[in-house]
Amino acid sequence: MTKTARNGIVAAAVVAVVAVAAAPFIVKGLKKQPEKAADTSTTVAVTEQFTYPAEETTADIISDILETMDNQTQPAAPTTVIAQQQPTQPQAPVQQQPTQPQTPAQQTTQKQTPASAETTARSWKITKPEKTTKPEKTTKPEKTTAPPTQTGDTVNVQTVQSQLASGGVVSYLWNEEGQFYYVDDNPWQRNFGFNAIYDWAAATVVIYYDTWRACFAYDDLEWMIQGWKGQYGFLFIGGEIGVYTRTPGENVVTATHYNCADDNHLINMEMSVYYDAHDGNGYKKMFTRTYYPHWWCTGFVDGHLADYKFNDRSCLILIARMTMYDQDMVDAFTTALAGCGFRYVGSTDQVSVASSDTYTIVGNDVYLSWKTIDQGYKTR
Repeated sequence: MTKTARNGIVAAAVVAVVAVAAAPFIVKGLKKQPEKAADTSTTVAVTEQFTYPAEETTADIISDILETMDNQTQPAAPTTVIAQQQPTQPQAPVQQQPTQPQTPAQQTTQKQTPASAETTARSWKITKPEKTTKPEKTTKPEKTTAPPTQTGDTVNVQTVQSQLASGGVVSYLWNEEGQFYYVDDNPWQRNFGFNAIYDWAAATVVIYYDTWRACFAYDDLEWMIQGWKGQYGFLFIGGEIGVYTRTPGENVVTATHYNCADDNHLINMEMSVYYDAHDGNGYKKMFTRTYYPHWWCTGFVDGHLADYKFNDRSCLILIARMTMYDQDMVDAFTTALAGCGFRYVGSTDQVSVASSDTYTIVGNDVYLSWKTIDQGYKTR
């Protein structure tokens, strides 16, 4: 994709934000070999992980990303060889000694091994919001490492898997034990919040998903807990649950816009995604995100929907457990779930791949199974 084309995307701000979030999936499907220089090995540019000052705008962040993508594919400047000239009388020809070219920062003819992306336990502590109950202590998060390196390929740029696993550019990581990609706890996407316009724009970057939005009021805040599942780019399928808040009367971009929940308003949750490939074997579990406090719980694997036109996302089932702060929050959230189309059942045994769009309550825990509900980009 040329720089001119990318600048066209930046001009449409909302579409650009979604396009950047989907970058890893599109790049993997479209990557190709850059042309080699005639007489030198292609230099691999080292991608530096982005850090964004709080005062930078959305446009600044997108500009930084595009500039880094440009710099990553720039070849090293060729070394100029200058022949030494003799100022005195002509003598026997002097053999010219070419200047030794400068060694590139990195050269390779084999695919690079992705750097380890092992994560550590979260350093932040969930503090009790005023008038709410602190979520219970949870288990240690999944250990993450770089995905295995394929052998036998010749490449001269960093692979998409390496960028994902290192958290560079797009903040995606690889879970070695569970064999899935996920988003880190504090990615740059957290600066943008979410609204229905993003859902509308998703198809423009080959993202096709079902979604629901449970909106409710609790503890002097307006909340939105939203779920997604479907096709992410041409090669990935998976699911997400996001937690968002805003203060009543807050001046927002659209009536559906919410801010990403801060660390004092995380929700303890566990999420599993199942897939039916229409091969006669029914739904099989693809991965599980273990129980832990999240504002955005995600998981993606290589694959495609059983329907190649991406119209039927019911071949994916998302099953989740979410722990609310107290009974008032349980009541508010489950009322919103019922408004989305989920139906109450009497036990957790009925919240499974055998059920469709159900939920139940155990103490402050809400369990749900989601298969067919889709609110699309409706604005409520």
